[in-house]
Amino acid sequence: MAVALLSLYFIYDPTDFDFFPKCPLHVMTGIYCPGCGSQRALHSLLHLNIAGTIGYNALFLPALLLVGQHYIMRFVEYRQGRQRKLLLYHPKAPWIILTVVLVFWLLRNLTVYPFELLAP
Repeated sequence: MAVALLSLYFIYDPTDFDFFPKCPLHVMTGIYCPGCGSQRALHSLLHLNIAGTIGYNALFLPALLLVGQHYIMRFVEYRQGRQRKLLLYHPKAPWIILTVVLVFWLLRNLTVYPFELLAP
């Protein structure tokens, strides 16, 4: 399923095709949510366009790396048979991540330079 979905995003650019879902918040209010631009960012990343990925959603790549690190470390823990202490599982990590996402959400909706560059 994941391969089929990634193939779809590799072949079709969400900018050019209307069958990809649109962000309901942006459609109804014009406000960019923290995830706006993620489909286009994924398409750019699959084509190895890192600048395009960051241009569509600056949090997409760090979030992808964080999720990837989680699964890689889970696999390593499984293979080694022991658990490791990771910063991601620190009790303050969810609050830090929430703060970063909320600040990003606020800043990407400001229409002044340089914050307008965060909009997709």
